[in-house]
Amino acid sequence: MNIGIFTNCYLPLVNGVVGAIRLLKRGFTELGHQVYLFAPGYDDYVDQEDYVFRYPALDLTRKVKFPVAVPFSPKISRILHKIKLDIIHSHHPFVLGPASLKVAKRKGIPTVYTFHTQYDQYAHYIPLPGSLVKAVTKYQINRYCRVVDQITTPSASACQILQNYGITGAVQVIPNPTDLAKFQNIDGLRIRQKYNLGQAKLLINIGRVAPEKNLSFLLSVYQYIWRASLQHQAPDIPIRLLIVGDGPDLINLKKQTENLGIATGVIFTGLADPAEIPAYLAAADLFLMASTTEVKPLAQLEALAAGIPIVAVAAPGAADTVIHGENGLLIKPEVAEFGEAVIKLLFDSERLRRYKEFALKTAADYSYIKIAGDYLNLYQNVIMRYKKHI
Repeated sequence: MNIGIFTNCYLPLVNGVVGAIRLLKRGFTELGHQVYLFAPGYDDYVDQEDYVFRYPALDLTRKVKFPVAVPFSPKISRILHKIKLDIIHSHHPFVLGPASLKVAKRKGIPTVYTFHTQYDQYAHYIPLPGSLVKAVTKYQINRYCRVVDQITTPSASACQILQNYGITGAVQVIPNPTDLAKFQNIDGLRIRQKYNLGQAKLLINIGRVAPEKNLSFLLSVYQYIWRASLQHQAPDIPIRLLIVGDGPDLINLKKQTENLGIATGVIFTGLADPAEIPAYLAAADLFLMASTTEVKPLAQLEALAAGIPIVAVAAPGAADTVIHGENGLLIKPEVAEFGEAVIKLLFDSERLRRYKEFALKTAADYSYIKIAGDYLNLYQNVIMRYKKHI
């Protein structure tokens, strides 16, 4: 099968959507299929993968480095004219999403769209009134979902979000993929030595450091944990918080640690090499997540693949992955309640061991080969359905 993937973001950007697309592309290729990927250009970045084609692009805003494709390219038009495609899979309803629909129409092939993101939660990045951006976003998602041949999403809760948007078409849930092998038999000692962690209990968060990730709440939680551990729980066992990633909120969060008096306990690593993420996770005891805007966070799946239990704010994106009381905890967004839950799990070695075991079992459902196979089966069904209605 010849598969065309259209995405508004790809390497060298690092985020959950890029990670999921990379693993799907890899899975399709390993299963014997041909993938052509179309994405925005990114400065002078040169792709190391075959069959990746770049549209010219402009930066979205000065707040964040996110190139936006200019969906007109004579060079790519010539390439698309030459290659045979059986199906197009779009990962965004804007910019290259509509461009992919035009390609599909010209070629007479069906389209699949995956809803990854609650776009209205990112309105603060657009230099226009937030209410206008949210309204236009929901309108475009509705419009786009009505014209594609199949909608998918990584989580059941995202189906509810689409229904809340007024979308009535059938939605197929196919989780995001994970490369399980990357997280097996990894030693986190090197990371512990790098940051002089010794025998400290380590809490970790990995992802883009941005306002929608709600990391300010995590810092308040850590302040609670810091004080409680010093006063009552384990004054001789330090607890550290490692925030791995970069983004527009980094400076503000560093200032917050100073204001809260916890700067010596919080480590900001900056952007990490994706190849190093398994080692960071192997060094940790618990993965903490406070975001309420996620659909199916890849960082959570990777934590489970590393056998790291998750403590997350109870929200749809987390609830689709975290099984409360088995591979982690879902807690109300209240500082004291969240902090107490973290402390109790962190110092209950037997419960922590059980959670770790179940985390590994949970992760097995997200193998990238399995997920790629699920998509290939879906593609076949969509193609057959499409041909019947031609």
